[in-house]
Amino acid sequence: MTIAVYGASGHTGKLILSDLRRRGVSPVLVGRDADRLRAAAAESGLPDAAIRVAPLDDRALADAFRDVDVVINAVAPFVEFGEPVLRAAITAGAHYVDISGEQAHVRRVFDAYAEPARQAGVTVVPMVNDGGFLGDLISSLTAARVERPEQVTLAHRITGGTGISRGSGRTAAANADAFASGGEIYTRGGWRTETPARTTKVTFPGDARPSEVVKFALTEVITVPRHVPADHVEGVADTEIATLFVNITPELAEALPEFPQDDPDNPDRFLVLADITGSGGAARGYVEGTNTYRFTAIAAAEAAVRLATDGAESGVLAPSQAFDPSRILESLAPHGISWSVQPIARSRSNGHQKTD
Repeated sequence: MTIAVYGASGHTGKLILSDLRRRGVSPVLVGRDADRLRAAAAESGLPDAAIRVAPLDDRALADAFRDVDVVINAVAPFVEFGEPVLRAAITAGAHYVDISGEQAHVRRVFDAYAEPARQAGVTVVPMVNDGGFLGDLISSLTAARVERPEQVTLAHRITGGTGISRGSGRTAAANADAFASGGEIYTRGGWRTETPARTTKVTFPGDARPSEVVKFALTEVITVPRHVPADHVEGVADTEIATLFVNITPELAEALPEFPQDDPDNPDRFLVLADITGSGGAARGYVEGTNTYRFTAIAAAEAAVRLATDGAESGVLAPSQAFDPSRILESLAPHGISWSVQPIARSRSNGHQKTD
């Protein structure tokens, strides 16, 4: 198989290269700077990997993706740089995976590229990362435990860690309006920015008391309604995450480290939660893991290898439409991922929910 990585010299891009090498895949490195690409290849233990230099131009990128089975797009911000890479992959007849956590980009991918991808016979799967990817997968499994699902509440929390990369900072700055407003919620048959979140507190797994949460622009809000027949799908995050992303300015983003160092004594832990209620019951599903950047690289490589070997239906697909949710989560368990889906009972006195 031949897998190309665009943005290979960035923080997550280099982690993707390392994970592909671990799987025995020698990727094609594509980007705008030959020196940075060569340095990334050497650092990732791939000194002989193919390098193709291309500007952010549809024709040049399509030529760089010639004879490629899958393109992994690791560039950011995706609202600025994502579409040319996607268009070129479709033109070249390559499947496409990206690691975007940007709600506007994911919405644009579904709205504008579903038909071109179908006509080209390729599969496009955006947001393969530590957040939206897992949120979509666990929502599918949780919804299967609820008869007639009506509301999906998606929640993210991150604890510990050593901070975010310059690329993530640039992403936050480029999507400032979405993070400030909390982004879109799916309700009444469409996605709406002005709709407030119904959920203001969440008792996360393992906690004795609820935490305050705020509406947040989670990407899986764009994908979950495409395979879970709920009337309302919203995204929230703990206030610490929301405040961090809202406060990042372009100037602050440029001051962040390009390659943040892991802290083995204080690794970041992420938790992605789906609470689903319906007239036929309720259930809670969640996924936990460590090290957001490394896990994102592992997930992107896993998705790309699966598309290259097994394929999927052509078009733009949510992760749960492209892959079997339980099987892909099980394949990620050796990399520190744990997950659970349980029925929950509602308290008659206060409407809160508890796990049975």
